[in-house]
This record gives sequence, C-alpha cells and structure tokens, in this order.
Amino acid sequence: MKEADNWTDNLSIILVRPEFLGNIGSTCRVMKNFGFTDLRLVEAPKNYKDSEARMMAVGAFDILKQAKLFDSLEDAVEDIGLTIATSSGRKRSRPLKNLFAMTDEIIAFAKENKVAIVFGHERNGLRDDEMALLNRKVRIETSLEFPSMNVAQAVCAVVYALAARANLNPEQPSEVRKAPQLPSATERRDLFEQFDLLIDNIEFSRSFNRDKVLAEIRDAFERMTPTRRESALIKGVLFNLNRKLSDSKSGSDE
Repeated sequence: MKEADNWTDNLSIILVRPEFLGNIGSTCRVMKNFGFTDLRLVEAPKNYKDSEARMMAVGAFDILKQAKLFDSLEDAVEDIGLTIATSSGRKRSRPLKNLFAMTDEIIAFAKENKVAIVFGHERNGLRDDEMALLNRKVRIETSLEFPSMNVAQAVCAVVYALAARANLNPEQPSEVRKAPQLPSATERRDLFEQFDLLIDNIEFSRSFNRDKVLAEIRDAFERMTPTRRESALIKGVLFNLNRKLSDSKSGSDE
C-alpha cells in the first residue's frame, strides 16, 4: 500500500466485545488526544453511541460517530497487515513483547502498512481463536500487585507510548529501517489454507496432531514476518505443489 502522509492514519484501535459504554467513549477521547482516528468495534452493544459513551467521549464524538462495526475480529482485521494483541500476560504459544520495545517497529510498519492494536473484553480478554488471528502480542508493564487495567486505560497507555516515541524526534521518529509491505490478514489466511491442504495431501496429520501442527506453522510464519511478496511466492509454491499432488492422486485412482 502507499505510504500514509501521517503514520497515525494507518493505525486502527480495535475493541472486541466492549461491554461498558464509558470505555468506548473514553477510548474515543484518548485516541483523539494523541492523533488516532480509526476505531473499530467488534460485537459492539447496539446502544454504543448512547449518552454514557457520548459523555466520556466529550470533544471526540466524531471518532465515536465514524467507528466501524464488525461481527467478528476476523472481519475487522481483514485489510490489516500487522495485528497486535494486548494481553493480560497469561501463558500463550507466542511470547509477549514489552510495549515500549515495540514502539519503533509499530511506527515503522504503520508508515507502509495498515496496523491494528486489538483490545479484548473487559473481563475475559481475547479468546484463543481470536489470539490466533493476530501477529504480535504485547504487554503493558504494570505493578505485579495489581496488573489488571481498565480497557480504556490500556488504550491510553498504548497510544501515549506510540505518540511519545514518535515525538522524541519529529524529523526521524523511528530509527529502525524502513518496514516492508506485509500481507493482509486475508492474504495470510489464503496462505495458511494452502498449508492446511498440503497436510491433507501428504497425510501428515496421521502421525501428528493436525491443529497443533497448523498452529506451530502459523506461529513460525508470524515470527519470521515475511513480506507481501515473499508470502505470495510461498503461497504460489504451495498452490502448485498441492495441484500436482491432487492430480497425481486423481491419476492413480483411474
């Protein structure tokens, strides 16, 4: 995609199953405080624009009004290149990265790709199947005695960290190299479907747990962060391999 005039235009905040209207409104306000405008709501309450949300979004009702609504997280990240989950720190298959250690990377990728920071339900967070859709996991350092954060406060911590890092040197907000273009969530899903088909074609899952194999392949892929072009090449190789294997099976059945 074309580099955005302002990297903040490429960064989305996604709230998944937000329950409290005040949190939605407060999120709008802190987003506007730090220059972010794209709010996406997954399974939002039908009354998400009611008075409590408007009161907490004071001065930022435009963010609330233009929020994009989705029925699932998969739909919400369909066009996103880099997706980042915030987590409570519970054990996951992929290690959590410190938020401040990732700010340069996030800013650099947002200059070339659509990036989303994803926040889960106030009490239950993100489900495992939702976490599996996302590229990175970050943690916000808090007191060990009381690590739980209100979701709007967590949003504030993230957008402040990004804005503060960018403003340290407005002429060169990130010292890392220019980030490559990444495949969208849809393109990654299509690639993993080819891995899925290959496992069937070579009957690999007879010896191993199918779901675990696919999860480990996905984790390895996300850690490597292949570019959009590299992902397309891998998908092309897998597609042709699967086609030849399918043709070979069809021929042997005749």
